[in-house]
Amino acid sequence: MARIRIGVLGAGDISRSTYIPGTARLAREGILDFVAVCDQIEDRARSAAAAHGIPQVFADYDEMLERGGVDAILNLTPMQFHAQATLKAIGAGKHVYTEKPIATTLDDANRVIESAKEAGLILSCAPALMTHPECQEIKRLLAEGAIGKICYIRARGSHPGPAWLLDYPSDPTWFYQPGAGPIFDLGVYPITYVTGFLGPAKRVAALSGIAIPEREIRAGVAKGKTVKVGVDDNTAILLDFGDACFAHIDASFCVLSSQGPRCEIYGSKGVINLAATADEPPYQVFRDEPEHELRGWLTPERVYRGRLNPPGRRTESSDVGWSFANGVAHFVGVIERQEKPIMTPEHARHVLEIMLKSYEAAREGRTLDLVTTF
Repeated sequence: MARIRIGVLGAGDISRSTYIPGTARLAREGILDFVAVCDQIEDRARSAAAAHGIPQVFADYDEMLERGGVDAILNLTPMQFHAQATLKAIGAGKHVYTEKPIATTLDDANRVIESAKEAGLILSCAPALMTHPECQEIKRLLAEGAIGKICYIRARGSHPGPAWLLDYPSDPTWFYQPGAGPIFDLGVYPITYVTGFLGPAKRVAALSGIAIPEREIRAGVAKGKTVKVGVDDNTAILLDFGDACFAHIDASFCVLSSQGPRCEIYGSKGVINLAATADEPPYQVFRDEPEHELRGWLTPERVYRGRLNPPGRRTESSDVGWSFANGVAHFVGVIERQEKPIMTPEHARHVLEIMLKSYEAAREGRTLDLVTTF
């Protein structure tokens, strides 16, 4: 059977550090054919192609869609252009894997989803976290009642912000402008896996604002430049899943560091803790069983035996281990009808509604109902 031919749109930072190396690895493993890369800065595309053996380079998206011989597009454009680029690919008869978010408005998300359905094409949406073995394992444990009734989740989606990251090479100004910000950049990850674990949320409330109005960029090509922050950089989100089950998610560019877990799930019989660093077990379980006089933290068998705990300190560009590019492998499996879709566009639309209504709820000072589901 012929392999799915992939073309990448966008050769920016996340593309060159993660998706292009990861997709090239998948090509070497025989999972797909990596046939083209397109970027409006042609030299950037040529450099990526030369480094990873990609045969075709384009500076014009329409040209790649028409002449590139691709079956599917990886849409790695900036957030504000996701819907537009996805719709163009669907119009050209291509399957699409888009980076998060699916769009920046619900109307655009609806338009993208309906267009893909009408065309009979696969649309998959990052982040790919729910394809990770540990997230699938945690979802199974929760569904089987390993920690009883889920009561509360606390999850973290924050860091100092790209202007203060010492390894961010490009100009991060756009992260601090409308259409970006920490909810769309970082909060999307915990919102995705929390709803992936529990299903759709019913209501959202939030507190949000600009805590640090100006940032001096600390590294990269724009080092020393001052950024005037034009979008909220500090947000606390509260989700209601019904039956007195709540989740608190932080989405902030004001968290310089943290030693806490990235997520804790509290149930009536125990707790599941998701680790914050690659050197810790990916997750652990706390059990409270007074009837057996047992109380304490456990390392699940699949973690203890190493099957879900590969060695730490791997990077996204590594040739081994899991990376966000593994979501591309799942996307190909769905196109080939070998796998059931996990990263559905309906889930991505629900996450988008939560993000948009978090801002709205904070502005209006009230709790808002959510209308989307998946």
